[in-house]
Amino acid sequence: MSFDKERLRYLLESYIVNNIREDEWTELKAYVQHAADNENLYAIIDELWAEVDMQAPMSIASEAIYQRILRDPDVLADPPRSIGGQAKAIQRLPWRLVGAVAAILCVAFTLFYIVRLSPIPDSNPDLVRIADPAQAILPGGNVATLTLADGRIIKLNEIDIGNLANEVGARIIKSEEGLIFYQAARGASANREITYNTINTPKGGEYRVVLPDGTKVWLNAASSLRYPTSFTDDKREVELMGEAYFEVAKTKGRRTARGSRSNASMPFIVKTKAQAVEVLGTHFNINAYDDDGTVKTTLLEGSVKVSLTSDGQNDGPYRILKPNEQAVLTSTDGGIQVNSVDPANAIAWKNGYFAFDNENITEVMSTIARWYDIDVDYQGDVSDKVFGGTISRFESFEKLLETIGLTGTIQFKITGRRVTVMT
Repeated sequence: MSFDKERLRYLLESYIVNNIREDEWTELKAYVQHAADNENLYAIIDELWAEVDMQAPMSIASEAIYQRILRDPDVLADPPRSIGGQAKAIQRLPWRLVGAVAAILCVAFTLFYIVRLSPIPDSNPDLVRIADPAQAILPGGNVATLTLADGRIIKLNEIDIGNLANEVGARIIKSEEGLIFYQAARGASANREITYNTINTPKGGEYRVVLPDGTKVWLNAASSLRYPTSFTDDKREVELMGEAYFEVAKTKGRRTARGSRSNASMPFIVKTKAQAVEVLGTHFNINAYDDDGTVKTTLLEGSVKVSLTSDGQNDGPYRILKPNEQAVLTSTDGGIQVNSVDPANAIAWKNGYFAFDNENITEVMSTIARWYDIDVDYQGDVSDKVFGGTISRFESFEKLLETIGLTGTIQFKITGRRVTVMT
């Protein structure tokens, strides 16, 4: 059978939008039947898979899709037939070719969920039992508080756009897009007193802030960032608890005695309890939740220096990260381990998704708990239960748990705002 790349693409697209005719479905399977003699088919499968935008939400893990396709009677070539009172699938295609059909349709199914964001078909309600239906568990949103230098607390999600407050040397403004930024006050003195603000997100909250130097920060749920209302020293230093993504602005150094600015950029330093990250201008993500036991710093662009701290000083051992590298600091060994990673997974939360790479279910549920503001407990041994996949952070909570439950190894019970994971 001759190979026509564009024709195969058309057949896949027809399948994705559920508009494939019976003769076209037969043609698609015919391509697979000749796969053993045509390496081009495997090439286009790889090509189509590479074209999938992995930053878009996928409502189901690819392995679950693959297994679902393998059980599809259409993929098996004939529907199940009753023989002697028992259903039996008649497989006219060799299993190797059935797998090839599954592979090519796995691409189609993945694209289908990415484009349509459809709910999972034929989901199993037994995977999630709701003991208290009166409690609605909703995804998080744009919620945070801002603590000013004088101790006043502003609920950012409840206040109107415009000028929020005046601090020493700066005005704080809320934009129409829902972020806050700082505007230098006219005639502000370079020798003014340094004051600090703190932005806090609760469980189920996130927020964006533009710091006085122009650095953009995305703050994840259950996190806080403390920073000066203006940067007047030789360095820019902030303190983080939780998780945040930074796009650091490049700035000139402080003014000299003659009134000019030095050419050297002011270092930007992010301090957590156990480490300090120093940059000049770059994009990176830090995950430093106390209850995780690890601190992960992922670099997307530029270069950063990750140092261990002691007594508040970042003069301990350090590592220099390159793009697509992640520094992992664990509370057990106290060292810095550097790994090559896909940074898209680290910042998936910023783009509205959960991204799990075969993580233990306890880590998965810890991340979910912060966003949906729930409590989690466990029944049974979950040490070997893992999950991988990319899911929208705005999926309904029950559907999210059903997706995880498709692994077939765990179930869930919802009681109020408490979720029990059962093996």
